Amino acid sequence: MEKIDVYIRRQPIYVTEGATVRDVVRLMASNNIGLVVVVDSGRRPVAVVSERDVIRALDRGVGMDEKAVNIGTRGPLLTAKRGDDVYKVVKAMRERGIRHVLILNDDGTLAGVVSIRDLIEDKALKAIGEKVWWPPPEE
Repeated sequence: MEKIDVYIRRQPIYVTEGATVRDVVRLMASNNIGLVVVVDSGRRPVAVVSERDVIRALDRGVGMDEKAVNIGTRGPLLTAKRGDDVYKVVKAMRERGIRHVLILNDDGTLAGVVSIRDLIEDKALKAIGEKVWWPPPEE
């Protein structure tokens, strides 16, 4: 079983609940990422802000100094534990139409983010390829 945490590419990029849209946009631009996680004081995810969230908010007239948590997606967020099977995680992403999954440590704190882009490489396709063609029975 291939574990999802092998696809974490970097330390998680996140902001706290007081961060503004401007803060999130700067992080996205400087780190070349499309999603920023909003965490509470214990570093547990409470929301995510995607590029699409930012664009929609700006289109609605939301200012850059608005709190980012107000424009993002709040629970239920798609999360996985570090040791979860990559196939099950990809399946959940596909079922929900989500391009990013938050990877959590056992204590619920943010360990990283895995995007569909991280998964689309030979290593991931090899790990899940056979299951895609011959899926295991539903649990």
